[in-house]
Amino acid sequence: MRMKVAGAIVAIGFGFAGAAIAMDNKMASGGDIAEPIPARQELMKMNGAAMKAASAMAKGEAPYNEAEAAGAMAKIKDDLEQFPALFPEGSAEGDTRASPKIWEDMDGFKAAAAKAAEDAAAAQQAAAQGPEAFAAALGKVGSNCSSCHEKFRLPSS
Repeated sequence: MRMKVAGAIVAIGFGFAGAAIAMDNKMASGGDIAEPIPARQELMKMNGAAMKAASAMAKGEAPYNEAEAAGAMAKIKDDLEQFPALFPEGSAEGDTRASPKIWEDMDGFKAAAAKAAEDAAAAQQAAAQGPEAFAAALGKVGSNCSSCHEKFRLPSS
């Protein structure tokens, strides 16, 4: 079990690095993301994997590792800070579960992403205080994810 969790965390880390570098380079150059729908879907898959690994540690299903817990939250924080940029006008159509409410209330969407990023930063800091503090802080991150999905994501078909 420990090897599976460790392997998953390493794989997540490599996935984060490659996708983050590509997206960071594109955004840093001031360019538009050519394919925003797949970019945001990939970002959410990586964040989901990070939350899964962090949750396993918080629940005691995997050994607690401060560095891995903090790293997962740092990645989620960084991703959420960039996430709203992946919803340009014209990217509501296609293979996406993004709700039209995103474009109707872009300020609210940006605020939700900022709040989640802020709570991920707090969870990153809480990782140094041990598994109990991390679990409590992680709960806030999960709550933000759920409320954002309820408001800004369409149900699966």
